[in-house]
Amino acid sequence: MRNRAFLYLLGLIGMLLLSLAAQAASNSPALDSIRKKGVIRVGVKTDFSPYNSLNAQGEVVGFESDIAALIAQRLGVSLKKVSITTENRFQKLELGDVDILISTVGDTAARRKIATAVEPGYNETSVNVLFKPGEAVDAWPKIRHETICAVQGSYFNKPMSERYLLELQTYKTVRDAHLALRDGQCSGFLYATAALANTAKLPEWRGYTMPLPNALITPMAIFIARGEQGSELDLALGNIVAELHRTGWLLEANNRWGIASTSWLTAQKAIWSEHDKDGLYKCVRNSSGNWVAACRSGEYVSSTEVTGVQAVGLWVKEQLGVDLNFIYDPYDRTQFLTGIAYSMLLITCSIAISLTLGIAVAIAVDGRSSWDTRAIHTVMAYGRLTPPLLMMYLIFFGFGSWTMREFGLKLPAFAVAAFCSGYYTAGMVMRAFLEAANHVRSTEPGYRLRLRQLARTAQYANWPVKQALINLTKQTMIASAIAIPELLSASSLLIAEKGNIFLTMTVLLMTFYLITSLWSRLFDYLEKAWLPVAERS
Repeated sequence: MRNRAFLYLLGLIGMLLLSLAAQAASNSPALDSIRKKGVIRVGVKTDFSPYNSLNAQGEVVGFESDIAALIAQRLGVSLKKVSITTENRFQKLELGDVDILISTVGDTAARRKIATAVEPGYNETSVNVLFKPGEAVDAWPKIRHETICAVQGSYFNKPMSERYLLELQTYKTVRDAHLALRDGQCSGFLYATAALANTAKLPEWRGYTMPLPNALITPMAIFIARGEQGSELDLALGNIVAELHRTGWLLEANNRWGIASTSWLTAQKAIWSEHDKDGLYKCVRNSSGNWVAACRSGEYVSSTEVTGVQAVGLWVKEQLGVDLNFIYDPYDRTQFLTGIAYSMLLITCSIAISLTLGIAVAIAVDGRSSWDTRAIHTVMAYGRLTPPLLMMYLIFFGFGSWTMREFGLKLPAFAVAAFCSGYYTAGMVMRAFLEAANHVRSTEPGYRLRLRQLARTAQYANWPVKQALINLTKQTMIASAIAIPELLSASSLLIAEKGNIFLTMTVLLMTFYLITSLWSRLFDYLEKAWLPVAERS
């Protein structure tokens, strides 16, 4: 009896401790302080119009100021805007000088290590370059090794400098970077697209342009202290932002302040407004307080929140530290698989061109000797002796530049790559069949290679033809870098943003090896299935 009472007491104590732990987890020191003081201190930037800037009366106004005012209203407190900079904003948050940050902070994995990002984000940011008059280019690779101005502390400085080999010259403020650009200290200013677009509209910046495509499209999030993750403040802010997406308030405010980019906000409104068959929102919080995985970025969910291939990829990342984003991230996985599919299609087209062209020419010239057959031999020899990658560059970037300049005609990269690879191998196929025909003539002097006798000749040409086609699969995958870069995009992203070069190159090596092995086995199968028939004919 006493033992039962003792166990009962232990159970009560355990339940009490669990209750206290749960209560402690849901409490928020920051929110308690905000309610006690009756004011929320929001860190805002003042040099990033239209998100936030100083008006003629010296007041901080902008898209983010409107969000801050609405949050203060929903929490029932007054608003105090605290001026911060890109460089010191996280220091201000950590020191407790501000309660929350709404200051164009891109939501990245590195920043989540030092603070808590409220989900969902409230807008998106991307990166571009504002060029001096006469120095603008339309492709990122064209500014490699160029001196570009930037602002200290911007999350995109490192990945952009690594990805495009930029020589960044950093300054403490946007104003300093503007002055450096105008004074010719750099050829362009690397910064957030929206801010650059707003600058380019000003009369004093007439002639400055930003023709590059936007890069590093990233959600912007409200940030709170690291210890506030999962707290009442975290949940309250997330619920407010989710509601602003559902009602379209964020999209309307975005348009009201003249921010050009709207596609991300439009997509988010659709996601957060979607209902299930019972008329309830699909994006709701689960038992742990997180939004369901389908409504979050795949990079920040855990393996226990998802299923299938995504769960496997995340488990490998969590347990082994191997970050294969094209396994757990649906978008990157689609890109990677699309790249493999296009590579296989390119190989198929190249093989078809090489066999068709090589066999057709071999049949046309075998047993004939005239000026036209010698000319055909010369043309095919050129294709066989010219490296296909060099041929692609000559046609695509040389001849293609001329057709674009003179006629506005852009050569299709896929067709160029398929033709060059097929043309190169066709010369080898032609030579193999001609030598096989000569071998047959050693016993049958009157033999001539014709279509109806192709199977017999193939008995002696099969080995060199098969080796030529295997080499074709290898060189065609190199051509993917020009024709279909999707296969390399996910791996390039890993190198630029994850820094794991060894892992990335290992994955590429294994992928190329598996593709080559697959085609080799296919060639062996076709050889065994077709040649016995040829031998009996």
